[in-house]
Amino acid sequence: MIAETTAYKLLSNDKTLNELLDKLRGGPFKNGFKQGIFTYDIPDNPIDLRKAELAPFMRIKTTLDGPADYADDEILCNEQRITINFWCKTASEADQINKCIDNILKQGGFERYTANEKPRYKDSDIDLLMNVRKYRCFDFY
Repeated sequence: MIAETTAYKLLSNDKTLNELLDKLRGGPFKNGFKQGIFTYDIPDNPIDLRKAELAPFMRIKTTLDGPADYADDEILCNEQRITINFWCKTASEADQINKCIDNILKQGGFERYTANEKPRYKDSDIDLLMNVRKYRCFDFY
């Protein structure tokens, strides 16, 4: 399993999340991209998609992929971690999106693994709140 690809598929294919993002945005994501959910980076060529009028949008990137547990010098499982950053206009929107993402990824075998970190901050480049969520999953051998 590739964690960021799995998370992308779970999120981009979820009807509830898609309806929520469209409602908050005031319509579907523009420019031919599926729902404003990206892996690794948000495109800025030929057009910059990090714009307030396109919010909310999100990026999924991998932050760790490696052995997590051993027995008798053999790997028992592999841990993969992802970070999901998403941009939105208000903390209320962030709360709605957070709950939806958490539910979808939990059902898909991910768990949220951090707390007490800075969960959101103002991205002054585009005057939106940037939200940070971290999840992990395990592949057992």
